[in-house]
Amino acid sequence: MTTDALALPPVPPAAPGDHTRRDRIIAVLFAIAIAWPALALIATWSRTMTRFENRPMAPWPAPALSREFPPAFERAFADRFGGRDTLVRIHHGSLLRIFGASSLHTVLRGKDGWFYWLGEDGLSLARHYRGTTPFPQSEVDGTVAEFGRRRDWLAARGIAYVVVVVPEKFSIYPEFLPAWVAKSAQPSPYDRIRAAMEKDGRVPLVDLRAPLLAAKAKQRVYYRTDSHWNFNGAVVGYQELMRAVRAALPPGALPAIAPAPRPAYTPGVDTYSGDLVGMLGLPSVISEEDLAPLGKVLAATDRCAHRVDRDELPGVEFYVCDRPGLPRAVILRDSMAIPLIPLLSENFSRAVYVSSRKLDLALIEREKPDIVIEELVERSLHAPGAFPMQ
Repeated sequence: MTTDALALPPVPPAAPGDHTRRDRIIAVLFAIAIAWPALALIATWSRTMTRFENRPMAPWPAPALSREFPPAFERAFADRFGGRDTLVRIHHGSLLRIFGASSLHTVLRGKDGWFYWLGEDGLSLARHYRGTTPFPQSEVDGTVAEFGRRRDWLAARGIAYVVVVVPEKFSIYPEFLPAWVAKSAQPSPYDRIRAAMEKDGRVPLVDLRAPLLAAKAKQRVYYRTDSHWNFNGAVVGYQELMRAVRAALPPGALPAIAPAPRPAYTPGVDTYSGDLVGMLGLPSVISEEDLAPLGKVLAATDRCAHRVDRDELPGVEFYVCDRPGLPRAVILRDSMAIPLIPLLSENFSRAVYVSSRKLDLALIEREKPDIVIEELVERSLHAPGAFPMQ
């Protein structure tokens, strides 16, 4: 058969009767899809933190006729548009499941379901374990000098002072790091600061590395999916810290250390999804056994200490315990101290927890504590020197 090249194509069949209705529905859905990212700003406009990356959102810029306004607005909009959380979750989950890679430079996927937090700048492993990012001697000297200044100022007022450093997870569980991660043969910043403080001799430093390494042979002391130690690890740290506290206080000031409860673990019931898998958008997908559920400790009704403030000061919490003869304490802390709070508070008539690295002299003068405890995580060892007393 021959084909006429000039013949017109066949006329398509007539559109079905619901053709117009279908097109209208598609057009409406398309319009909603286009408008949704902007319409969702009604709910997301005032957000200040991203849901998964754990970082501050770009602020909304003030309206201005300048070249800086459009890119600033674009950054703020990109952090808040409708559907962003879902898209981020799909992106993070796909990278982890398909390629076995973390989508965040601050979260490292280790072996056997372990994840590691690399610090706010993503360099804590390089700085404190691998030794590939320098930790200047000036920061060692600045930290030790600031600890000494704080001790001297407090001692002049009859106040004891103890510093406790909580190790990073990679310091206690290096065996689950990726195979390419090698520990530096040089002393770590932690080692250097501890040696300098021992030489200075003024401030007792509670080094928890050896007790935690010994304890992990019997029980898990850090979460696999979280950047923090679990309650088992916190109990080990609490016991070591309180021995140093009793030694720093005058004899008899703290007759006994309050016992640490051991919450029962119920297999299949007590589970936990940590902050690291939360940042990756997979808290409902990846979980682990919560071997020492902190929630059961907080729910106990036989605890003496209870919180008494009502957001009196930003970043400050007040706990009281009415057992007679207990000392008073101010505790500078970070998030590692969260499971320590119900334990420490049982030992003090008044315990004030300050989420800051700076020693608030006015607060100390007002509270008149018997002891100041400074807790900080290993990656923040340089922070006291960055916030000197004034």
